[in-house]
Amino acid sequence: MTADSFPGTGATATGGGVQAPPPPEPAPVPAGDAPAGTTLGFRELSERVIASVFERYRWLNRVLMGVLAVCTGTCVVAVVSRLSPLPLIPVPLFLVAGYGLWQARGVEDRRQLFNWVLLFALATLVGFWLISVVGRWVE
Repeated sequence: MTADSFPGTGATATGGGVQAPPPPEPAPVPAGDAPAGTTLGFRELSERVIASVFERYRWLNRVLMGVLAVCTGTCVVAVVSRLSPLPLIPVPLFLVAGYGLWQARGVEDRRQLFNWVLLFALATLVGFWLISVVGRWVE
């Protein structure tokens, strides 16, 4: 027997026994977040992953900018060593990728951050692809 099952103890439960408290009210959903129970698409999931990585690792932007600078410098050095202007072909794409990283630096909105990081990734990948194409041309 429980204390609530004794008559005259001030219990309001009918039929005796301990009653569970009412469930808490759901917390308000912040803007930009999907409510619990909804299915997220690929873009929303990508936005969350990119935003969490950029928030957790603040130094990542500088490291990626340094990698782009090294790749651009390598292309410039390759012009001198190969005596051909072909290695300069991917440099504009690396500059576009650097611009995308520069813009992603201070963005707070997830969708804009995703767009700038996507520009960076696509320009960098196409630049590396062009490096391989140029490498096959020069052989």
